[in-house]
Amino acid sequence: MTAPEPNYNSNQSVERRLSDLKREVDAIKRLLSQASLKRLNVEVERQASDIDVVEEDLHRRI
Repeated sequence: MTAPEPNYNSNQSVERRLSDLKREVDAIKRLLSQASLKRLNVEVERQASDIDVVEEDLHRRI
């Protein structure tokens, strides 16, 4: 009757590990999302700066 106990503990251990891995995956996804947003923000700022330069050039020509 002691045989089911290791199996139960083993199942708990596997489920705990799977839960830990799922949390790690979620954390990595959040980090990647934040990195993508940061890169997007940098690109938008760069393009806004380029637009400002072109706009200033246009106003000088008028």
